[in-house]
Amino acid sequence: MQKNHVRKNKTQKNNMTGYIQILSSVLQGTEEGAGQMNADFETLRQAIDDQKVNELSQVDLQKIADNFQRGTDAYETNLNKLEQADAPVRVLGKHKSLVAAYRIYVEACQSMTDSIDVEHQAVNQAVFDTAEKTQENAMEKVTANTQRIMNSPL
Repeated sequence: MQKNHVRKNKTQKNNMTGYIQILSSVLQGTEEGAGQMNADFETLRQAIDDQKVNELSQVDLQKIADNFQRGTDAYETNLNKLEQADAPVRVLGKHKSLVAAYRIYVEACQSMTDSIDVEHQAVNQAVFDTAEKTQENAMEKVTANTQRIMNSPL
């Protein structure tokens, strides 16, 4: 009886370790992706704020849109990893909340990307602004749920 209890605890710890590795990988990838898109975001945000999006060339807007799409596609891959992760039972609720928040984040990133109209050298500012706010709120929830998971006892 005692051996089964020890084996079960070891399996749970291994499961948690593997899960944390997946979670860490997703979060690191998300941070790196955000870093790769930040300069383009700042350029676009400034152009929107100054009402000078039409002064950005189609080539520049296309590069920004392509960069945003690459990042969003990577986030979609991360979302799939989170959805397929074998979360330990004791963090399952927190994991589901994390996945839901990350999904909202990914959807908002796609909305932001879709707000860019390269052909007309324009950005749908209402969509862009809403996407930005939604991303911020979703990332706060991702961070909070991640901290709750990481602070869960092994």
